[in-house]
Amino acid sequence: MSVDVKETRRRNLLQLARKYFWYYAKRKRIVDALEKLLREAPEDTYGAEAFGAVVAQVALHALEVLRRAVIKARRDRLIYREFGVVYDKDLLGALDVARSVAVRSSGLYASLTYLPSSLNAPEYLLLRQLAKKSVKTAKKLAERLGVSGQLRGEIDGKIREINRLSESLPRGVTWLTCREAGYVDWLRHACVSYRVLRGLLRGVAVARRAREGLDVVFLDWRLYEIYIYSLLYETMKELGYAECDPRLCRGGDLCFERGTQRVCILFNKFHESSIVACYDGEPAHMLRGRPDAIIDSGRRIVVESKFSSEPQYITLGRFKTMAYMYEYGAAAGLLLFPDLEDKKTDLEDEATLEIYRYMQQNGGTATVKLRDGRKIYLVRVDPAEDSCPFKADKKARARLTKVLTKYVAEKQNEKEENCDVDRILTQ
Repeated sequence: MSVDVKETRRRNLLQLARKYFWYYAKRKRIVDALEKLLREAPEDTYGAEAFGAVVAQVALHALEVLRRAVIKARRDRLIYREFGVVYDKDLLGALDVARSVAVRSSGLYASLTYLPSSLNAPEYLLLRQLAKKSVKTAKKLAERLGVSGQLRGEIDGKIREINRLSESLPRGVTWLTCREAGYVDWLRHACVSYRVLRGLLRGVAVARRAREGLDVVFLDWRLYEIYIYSLLYETMKELGYAECDPRLCRGGDLCFERGTQRVCILFNKFHESSIVACYDGEPAHMLRGRPDAIIDSGRRIVVESKFSSEPQYITLGRFKTMAYMYEYGAAAGLLLFPDLEDKKTDLEDEATLEIYRYMQQNGGTATVKLRDGRKIYLVRVDPAEDSCPFKADKKARARLTKVLTKYVAEKQNEKEENCDVDRILTQ
């Protein structure tokens, strides 16, 4: 596969993973999402302008995190103040008689009150500095992106509110920096917000892996997983299901209902139906498989996604999907991947390549039927299938809808299908 195809795939994937923060918001982990972006960027960084809408969304979430941090700090400053003794010529609080008698010869009173030093703690001084720097950076970023309309209005609104809220914080110079600020949650969140905004000015990158740093880097495999999450969500909506409270699913991440039928979807979690019970008499929760997704509507379907074009890796994914099906008693399995490179490999990998060649000629899907009647669906989900990411997305959604329609609407008395793979491998 050419470098250009890989680059197009990553660029398109970044534009398609528009539900990146929506995914984390459902888990109340926006700060975690921002922290995961702070990495050491490779050399091929995109300018912020190249992904204006994506960068603006990241900036908007960073500003919201900062806004919440300032609100929490203001509350703490009001509630959590150090109470102690103050000596002054004037009475500044409740009179401490015993201590006042002891210092009266000096013309002082002992007052029991909130210590002024707690109101000007270094944490508040640093937060004010971060708020001012972040607002300045966000303004510069918005101008560079040239965003307008509702999105620009939301960014400007966050900036105005942060300015207003931070005015009540004390001014001053402090020795404290973000490196030592981890012990206060709201200050750590403000530091993350500022670092992300500053990193966005330098641009964004998409990489396979990257060390922790101060640049904004999206990991391609993580983007692909979240893209699959959004595909499943949108597909269920297209099939006429309405979203319901995930608490109805006992640990599920998404819940859908249509009539009397309920569908629960779990992501990267094990399901209670796992046949793995224990090892040496000890509970074996850690040994249970965690597919990328489990769709449960009474009958289960496991979903495994692989952001790779390596035949060996997709072959492993094929067998991993079968293992998950066995562990969870799933009626079907889905293996989603972008494409395959035509490499010389062993017989198992060659079989996977033959299936992919069939997929290329038959709408991007293939069905492996097992002897017990269960099925594995191989589906091409490739952000680079078209130069326009949204056209590629449309093709992927159509395939996934077709497969899931067959699954959720499948009748018990339906006629047996012809086995695609038997025909492929016997040609």
